[in-house]
Amino acid sequence: MKILVLNLGSTSTKLGVFEGLSQTHSHTIRHTRDELAQFPDILSQRDFRKQKMHEWLQSSGITPKDISVIAARGGVIRPVSGGSFHIDEEAARDAASGVWGMHPTNVGLLIAFEWSREYGIPAIFTDAPTTDELSDVARVSGLRGITRRSVFHALNAKRVARLYCEQSGLDPLTCRLIVAHMGGGVTVCALKGLRAIDLNSGADGEGPFAPERAGSLPSRQLLDLVKHYESDPDRLFDTLYRHGGLMSYFGTNDVPLLMERAAKEPEVKTVLDAMVYNIAKQIAAMAVTLEGKTQQILLTGGLAHSEALMEQLTSLVSWIAPCTVYPGEDELAALAYGAYRVMTGQEEARYIGR
Repeated sequence: MKILVLNLGSTSTKLGVFEGLSQTHSHTIRHTRDELAQFPDILSQRDFRKQKMHEWLQSSGITPKDISVIAARGGVIRPVSGGSFHIDEEAARDAASGVWGMHPTNVGLLIAFEWSREYGIPAIFTDAPTTDELSDVARVSGLRGITRRSVFHALNAKRVARLYCEQSGLDPLTCRLIVAHMGGGVTVCALKGLRAIDLNSGADGEGPFAPERAGSLPSRQLLDLVKHYESDPDRLFDTLYRHGGLMSYFGTNDVPLLMERAAKEPEVKTVLDAMVYNIAKQIAAMAVTLEGKTQQILLTGGLAHSEALMEQLTSLVSWIAPCTVYPGEDELAALAYGAYRVMTGQEEARYIGR
């Protein structure tokens, strides 16, 4: 069984080919910002990215007709539960509409759908970023008319949860876990039997600040910022979402570099300590969601490569539960495993409209 995996990011297109659960090919196509600047919007990149992927497949001696199933990273579509779904016409319409948001993963879904129809093979996504399993009380924001959303690193969070349970001989459907995904943004979720019953929605600005995200901010000062950027709301979004956090303090999101500077610069040390401190507070908040019965805390994402930061974070939260570190993320494998579970009958893929 050959599985083709597609994972489209802002400036990269990642592809993988798996024979069963063994990866046989992987490739990352880098796109410069100047290269992408020719396109007026993300959807306009579809043919360009599709052609680049097709060229790599050809150069590797692989054609889509050799593939048994396509696994694409879920886009910003309507809220769905966790697990695997068919990429059908309805999913493609969601991805193209931009109603729930627009991201290069939407383009990946559309390309997977086109190849699925062209070559008559199934296409699947697993644990989309809009996976929504929040409890009723977790949806209440505190202001009528605003409902909390669930947008988080669902794919990697659930991957490491399954991996931890497999390694520990546990049934993931009975476990209570907290997963902190720490990359350019940070999302922390409480998993009760693999259901993310509460979390901070990083895409909405909730939670800890991070290398690139500002995180939750005091409302009054945030309103002052809104007034300042009144004529350019897109610039305000960019400031909060891409140039917040460490970027706003030091003009870089390079955490290893900043850790070197922290040894000599007290301000750098204080801000890094504050980032870890705020991540710890978010983890503690998720422990309340699980009624203090957390079995394990799983630390993952790019920041988890730093042993020093993980030791610091573990020292702050180990009173809640033991910690296990899974550095980085392996989204290609996570998608391949989801497709494999569906194709071998271990999981039934659903349809988003049913």
